[in-house]
Amino acid sequence: MSSDSEKTKDIHVLQLLTKLVKETDRLVRLADDIDTHATTPQAKAAFNLIGSEVETILSAINSSLEPLFRLYELDPGMRELAAKRKENADVSFEGPNVTDESYDEEALWADVKENS
Repeated sequence: MSSDSEKTKDIHVLQLLTKLVKETDRLVRLADDIDTHATTPQAKAAFNLIGSEVETILSAINSSLEPLFRLYELDPGMRELAAKRKENADVSFEGPNVTDESYDEEALWADVKENS
């Protein structure tokens, strides 16, 4: 029975996080709509209200949940995941190795003129 209880709690946590994402998306759309289309000073003031409320919420989340991120240091599986992510990020940012010798501006312009 405890396994079923744990699964129920896991599902509940994921449902709450999904709701947080949905509400955040909804709020982002509202802020974007206000920024793009609002014409009255009251509507534009709502934009600032959104900003201050979100800042308060983020501050509370940060102070409450920041200690959980220590799991990346404490848990062996989380440590391994963090190392793999760092490794993948380093590889993806390297990009192609371009040197001055491999760069031919004349050839580039010839290609551009040929394709236009």
